[in-house]
Amino acid sequence: IGWYRKQLDIPANDAGRSIFLDVDGAMSYATVWLNGRLVGGWPYGYNSWRVDLTPHIVPGGVNQLAIRLDNPPASARWYPGGGLYRNIWLTKTHPVHVAQWGTFVRTPQVSKTSATIELDVSIDNDSDKSQLVDLTTDIYALDQDGRQSGRTLASIEQAGVRIDARSSIKVSGATTLDNPSLWDLQHPHRHIAVTSIAIDDKTIDRYETRFGIRSLRFDPDKGVYVNGEHVPLRGVNNHHDLGALGAAFNVRAAERQLEILKEMGANAIRMAHNPPAPELLELTDRMGLLVVDEVFDSWERKKTPLDFHLIFPDWHEQDLRAMVRRDRNHPSIILWSVGNEVGEQYTGEE
Repeated sequence: IGWYRKQLDIPANDAGRSIFLDVDGAMSYATVWLNGRLVGGWPYGYNSWRVDLTPHIVPGGVNQLAIRLDNPPASARWYPGGGLYRNIWLTKTHPVHVAQWGTFVRTPQVSKTSATIELDVSIDNDSDKSQLVDLTTDIYALDQDGRQSGRTLASIEQAGVRIDARSSIKVSGATTLDNPSLWDLQHPHRHIAVTSIAIDDKTIDRYETRFGIRSLRFDPDKGVYVNGEHVPLRGVNNHHDLGALGAAFNVRAAERQLEILKEMGANAIRMAHNPPAPELLELTDRMGLLVVDEVFDSWERKKTPLDFHLIFPDWHEQDLRAMVRRDRNHPSIILWSVGNEVGEQYTGEE
């Protein structure tokens, strides 16, 4: 069992804003307190999650944050690490803002001459009154280092969208991009969609979504096609930890690991057996690797006495939803896995 405590200095001018704690990963059974009040938590150590601190924040004063972690023995078939082993963020927004993981980019029609880009944007209104907003999403290319480059390639505009008080809404739009730079294993071109929300012509929120333009096709006889090109999968199963360096995520160590895998001929990674750190998928996007994103190592049939089977009936839906919503815009992901080597697959049960 471990405790983390940190004093948060919240300026007085943050009054009226929405304030969240975003956790990329905490091992495990995390519970969060703010100023002595239990505000939330998440049991599964591999998923990312958010708690709303807004009702408990004291702007202009000292705020005591406390996080308790409890990683029991025999919780996995390997050493999973313990404590806060991934990044944690304090996110401040206008009461009207793009929701957590609130964008979904799709490229249903892709060719070398044009690409259709569809975008869903989920917006939360945390205020006590209805709001009328205008949305603008500008699409840009990213360079190899992930920096926005060049002119606006396309835009999606939606004006006069009304959002009721204390509610959410999803706004959908589409655009066409001529002569797009496609994402593939040899040339992993990436793009960014920059969504701005304005009220009375004043921008109150800005949200960035990185994505890639590519098509996928699965043939039962020949396998996977990316942008119409056949790609034989030469993959490895990769656990989230970094060997002797431990479970705490290190970007350069993960990058080096992927470089070695590519040098030996691998072009695909299965995230055995759990959702990775967000930064790892940023690397697979940038380096041109295909990914099977996996969420569980066990369902209701246990492998070790204190593994996820204890809470699977109550939490599997939330965990699966969190993984898909967080990771769905990564062009490197080609498949979702709900588990591997789970006990149920050996019983004949359906």
